Amino acid sequence: MPVLTIPANYDGEVTNIVGIGKLKDDTATFIRIGLNVIGVLQYMRRGFLRFPLTALPSGSTVTQVRLYVYCRVAGAATHLLDIHGYGYPYGTGQGNPETDNASYDVLWVSCAGGSPPSGPSPPYVNDSTLLRTTGDKWFTLGAVACTDVQNAKAAVNRFAIGLEEEGDNANPPAEIDTLETVGGFVAQLEITYTAPRRNIGLHPSKIVPLIASE
Repeated sequence: MPVLTIPANYDGEVTNIVGIGKLKDDTATFIRIGLNVIGVLQYMRRGFLRFPLTALPSGSTVTQVRLYVYCRVAGAATHLLDIHGYGYPYGTGQGNPETDNASYDVLWVSCAGGSPPSGPSPPYVNDSTLLRTTGDKWFTLGAVACTDVQNAKAAVNRFAIGLEEEGDNANPPAEIDTLETVGGFVAQLEITYTAPRRNIGLHPSKIVPLIASE
């Protein structure tokens, strides 16, 4: 089956400064995921990644989705990573973090699977310990992500992912590379798929009639 590897074309982090408010940063050389405690202030940080789906053939059946990130600074010994489909109110991956500027509350919630009446969408990856160490990290996102990528292709032709630390309370946060990291490794989405079959049809001159013999 074909495998398509797509680098992120937009990334960044959203920070909730406890008791003060939320900020968005899409120009830093790292995305922090987890908690920073600086003096009396607590900075809870989440990340977002967006991938174009223009290279994925329309109508494809997606059979596996994997996410690659490079962890440059390890998180706390208790760090637990959750990976969600980005979006509000539902975390289907169809939201666009680049245009979610009217309210950073939306950006914040979208990184954790949204907030529909029944609660946020379940994560693709729950409580991973991989960002407790540095280096290349690969995550298999599961069957729901396969369906979400297919739907995102048809609806918006892009797919976005949210990254949060379970409870946003592991201090210090992990740091992964961004588009702006000098000499870094951009996040990638690896999609395994089967392309739709083409109906080439038959020209009438190519059809040989069946003549029954008596």
